[in-house]
Amino acid sequence: MIKQILVPTDFSDCAINALEYALKFAKQINPQAEITILNAYTVPLAYTDFHFAYDVGESEEDIKKFIDSEFNKLEGKLPLLKEFEYETIKTENYVKDAVEEYSLENPVDLIIMGTKGASGVDEVILGTNAHRVIKAELAPVLVIPEDAQYEDIKNIALSSDYKGIMSELLDPVKAIRQAYASKIHLIHVSQEPMLAQDKAEEAKNLEMHLKGLPHQYHFMVNKNVEEGIDEFAETNKIDLLVVLPRKKGLFESLFGKSESKSLIFHTKVPLLALSPNKRKVIEAD
Repeated sequence: MIKQILVPTDFSDCAINALEYALKFAKQINPQAEITILNAYTVPLAYTDFHFAYDVGESEEDIKKFIDSEFNKLEGKLPLLKEFEYETIKTENYVKDAVEEYSLENPVDLIIMGTKGASGVDEVILGTNAHRVIKAELAPVLVIPEDAQYEDIKNIALSSDYKGIMSELLDPVKAIRQAYASKIHLIHVSQEPMLAQDKAEEAKNLEMHLKGLPHQYHFMVNKNVEEGIDEFAETNKIDLLVVLPRKKGLFESLFGKSESKSLIFHTKVPLLALSPNKRKVIEAD
């Protein structure tokens, strides 16, 4: 069950769109979900994604007043917010650090944040907060592209190299599938025309984790993993792309190289990056 949702925001159009998506998503999956809207800021600040680009001359007090005024406007912009129990938090910190601090102190089940498409030099700067939050493995992260509009999640594509999948990692996928009666497509993109023996064994393990859930496998040959995933998503009208961004393998091929395209920047549909809840892992240890 998804009970606690954290939404980082900078009040930009991209961030407001992500918050609107989060509210509609929460209403479908759990109307009793509690939502935390988090703004992280630094003083002074020249530029960064999900921070305010304040003039160096502005005081911290002025910045706080401005943030409060933006928080106060949210219900007017998004009336659906009134239907939820929610809190707003402002903190002087970098986004990734603020999200990590909150996630380690509170039982966050899902982080939802927007991201902007980018290319060239901008790609190294824009959207890096989503990248950093995913890489920190704090909790599952749902990334909403700036132009994505909320749609019922009828088709889910889960892309994996079949390694390192544990049953609890798939809990968000199971919850979404139950709420939307979604179809699950398991996709594997490979440069080779046949699935290696070790990956075939891992695929069998994944089959066990998905027992009882309607799903089907798709094996594709493509030298570019991202390109193969993108083509599949467009052809099959995918509403949610799910990835397991491990530190090696799929994560490296999708997110690891700044000079290559990244699904975070270029995905046209919402992307859910699965991750164990770091707070729960620490408590278990």
